Amino acid sequence: MAEFPRNDMATAQDWLRHAVAADAAGDVAVAEQGFLQALLLDAALVDARFGLGVTYFRSARYREAALELRAVMAAGSADAATGILLGKSLYLTGEFPESAKAFELALTSMPLQGDSLRCYARAKTYATMIAGNIADALADYPALAGAEAEPIETVIRDGFGLLSAYGHRDAAAALGQLLITENPDDVVQRHLNDAVAGRAIDHVPASYVEAHFDAFANGFDDKLVNVLGYRVPEQMAELVSRHRTAFDHVLDLGCGTGLAGAHLRPLAGELTGVDLSARMLEQARRRDVYDALTHAEALTHLAAHAATFDLVFAADTLIYFGRLDAVMAAVAEAMTPGGIFAASVETSMHDFEIMPSGRFAHADAYVMRLAEPYFELLERQATDIRLEANTPAKGALFVWRRR
Repeated sequence: MAEFPRNDMATAQDWLRHAVAADAAGDVAVAEQGFLQALLLDAALVDARFGLGVTYFRSARYREAALELRAVMAAGSADAATGILLGKSLYLTGEFPESAKAFELALTSMPLQGDSLRCYARAKTYATMIAGNIADALADYPALAGAEAEPIETVIRDGFGLLSAYGHRDAAAALGQLLITENPDDVVQRHLNDAVAGRAIDHVPASYVEAHFDAFANGFDDKLVNVLGYRVPEQMAELVSRHRTAFDHVLDLGCGTGLAGAHLRPLAGELTGVDLSARMLEQARRRDVYDALTHAEALTHLAAHAATFDLVFAADTLIYFGRLDAVMAAVAEAMTPGGIFAASVETSMHDFEIMPSGRFAHADAYVMRLAEPYFELLERQATDIRLEANTPAKGALFVWRRR
């Protein structure tokens, strides 16, 4: 590990050298500290600012990376490497027009190839779509990407997801219409189109949930946990254990691949999981931690098990219900008096609203108002649910006791 200068006579260049050494050794945190200290001593030290931008990029802090790299360009020290890295940073924050411009600056010095060319072609294509020229964007894409051209359906489908996630709803809606015209029976795309259009929806169709999660069951855990930083099951299980550590009958409502199973097993006498996706349940079964796994819709399963569970655990389940009155009543009826209900939500300023992701977000006041007739609030904790468009999706974890 690189060690920083320990005396007060260390210069900005001293800190820069040590930061570069730390970066070469793979110590990103120490490199960041060194670059920052160098800039504190000499704000005009462009090499330190570029190094800090690289460090932020490697840490997936793309907005901060773009800020530093823009400063490098503003100082008149831009080169192809700066343009390419800035282009990628801006692409990963959904700033497609600015991303394309940064890549084009790099193109004045050298041809793009590989991942840089693919990223530029997409950025330019999505920028043109944002400007309202969908047909031109799709027609121009093959020449832009050259040897790195991807199937046009992939560009359209990924574009729909990216443009909707980053708030470019008009362009996303146009791509969504292309996709649904090509496949009118695609229940997943139809729901996402409704979400992007902001149509009045008060629940997610069961057909969407089943088809969506069946399609993504393989590799779901890796993306959710390792890419999107999802930690809700373990966080929520820890909250529950603060209030009670043993339960006779636990229901993991919307258990998915069973990410919560290992965290619930130490608390549970009998652990049951229920989910609408058969393929997600196949993944959960491989964990070998559940006593029973059931393929069923949540409200139907709850209605068939009155006064059964002393813990109902709903991690990322309420986000597929808009109106919560029915699900709150159903959970309450399925619980024993004094039992615990734990749930996560994504937060909103409105009672509930459909997000471009196809999920619902809820206001705290709305959630607590609908829970109040059945449950006593024990604890609420704010949290980041996951990354959404490389930005933390704000949410909350609730733990209630059945009245």
